[in-house]
Amino acid sequence: MRKHKSLILTVLVILLVALAYYLLFSGTGTDQKQTLPPSAMEFDNLDLKEETDGQLVWKLKAAHVKMDNDKNTIRMDGVEIYFSKDGNELHVTGDSGMLKQKEKTVDITGHVEGKTADGMIYRGDNIHYDGKTQILSSDRHFSAERNGRVLTAESFKADRMLERIEAKGNARLADKEGGE
Repeated sequence: MRKHKSLILTVLVILLVALAYYLLFSGTGTDQKQTLPPSAMEFDNLDLKEETDGQLVWKLKAAHVKMDNDKNTIRMDGVEIYFSKDGNELHVTGDSGMLKQKEKTVDITGHVEGKTADGMIYRGDNIHYDGKTQILSSDRHFSAERNGRVLTAESFKADRMLERIEAKGNARLADKEGGE
């Protein structure tokens, strides 16, 4: 009987060690970090543009790029995007971004700032561009300043030049403090 107890105890210890090893090294434990899939490509200095009828619609630059294996998603650091229409230009910079080629969308995140040739300054945490509709939008608090006036709100939709902005959520237009 003692032999059976020793054998059963040994088998239980081996099973517990195997279970602990499995939980620690198989990725099913709660302490495991979620990792992104490996990039298909990684490189510096991306420069893309879209033109229609010989006219620049947008131009995108990024300091560092990682393209996902699906070749649809491009993750970027140090992002600059220029929008152009009828002689006006909007230059937007951000810490990082994501381009989805099939969807024709660009998301810029982090500290985002934009400036138009006619003097508007945009500040926010993100900005989304839908290339199919040519609409810029944000679902986060933003400010847009021009001619001593500041527009703030919780979200917005606008044309790609920020000429017509539909602000939502506590929208407010006021004179700039310390006015000009």
